[in-house]
Amino acid sequence: MSDNFNYDTFVRNPPNPVDTYNFSEHESLFTTPNSFPIPNSFNISSFNVNGLRHNSQVKFEQISNFFNLKHISFGGIVDTHLSPKQIHFLSKRLPNYTVFSSDIDKTKQVKSTGGVSLFIEKSLASHVQDFVSHSSRILSVDLYFKGNVKLRIFVIYIPSISDSKLRSETIDILLQLLVQTKQQNFYHALCGDFNIHLDIYYPIYFNRPAIASQRAYRLLYYLLFHGYEETIPVNASTSLGTFHRDDQVTRIDYVWSCPMLKCFALTSYIFDAQDTCSSDHNPIITYFDDSLLAASVKVARAKQLQR
Repeated sequence: MSDNFNYDTFVRNPPNPVDTYNFSEHESLFTTPNSFPIPNSFNISSFNVNGLRHNSQVKFEQISNFFNLKHISFGGIVDTHLSPKQIHFLSKRLPNYTVFSSDIDKTKQVKSTGGVSLFIEKSLASHVQDFVSHSSRILSVDLYFKGNVKLRIFVIYIPSISDSKLRSETIDILLQLLVQTKQQNFYHALCGDFNIHLDIYYPIYFNRPAIASQRAYRLLYYLLFHGYEETIPVNASTSLGTFHRDDQVTRIDYVWSCPMLKCFALTSYIFDAQDTCSSDHNPIITYFDDSLLAASVKVARAKQLQR
């Protein structure tokens, strides 16, 4: 296939409804024009905080400000370095959220203890039926809504290539979980730091299928081959990225939607946290049409009115 293949069209379905042409030249393309939530929507965000063990009070205040400013529904926090008990203590600063956390890796062989958490807004947290710490880097939370609507959210932290053994183990566990989740008929999303440069992989996937399916690329190959979608952020800046260090700017943090969930995806954008946060990551936020969660209630009500 040609190198001119429209990658953006491939990965965004439906098209992003936010009109970027109406931004003034003084408005940041890192954020929407205001901090109000998109009507009739819920969102999932991912934010790598680079550890909460040091300056935990300050960093948690930054997380709280971000959640409140952007009205976060499901907030994935990655690389906490803290145990569930420690996270629960700090989460008292966020009274409107319920937190679910993974265990942390206490072995001395690893470079990072990991730790991932999912903060869920209280009204949605009441629908949680189960959560599992599959490892220090993979957490899943299950929510059940009326009408047999089941939503599973994974929070992921895939180690960098420098920690190849742990990286491979984490990916293998995740792939097994995705197969099980599909068989159980869950709507599901994956948010977190994948330490994968998706833009580099697209040309390989489209133009070099034999290489694209090799073991090193197996996670991205599985996601794209099975119809998962990572909604391209509305941002249109050459400096766009979720990860910034020195002169390097790239995007390695994502919110992936399964084939059933992607039909409800509205838009995605990156929040510029560099001026307010000590992390070298920016949060990414993806919005979904809340008819997924409300449709079953509306159908039930309609049946009652007919009767």
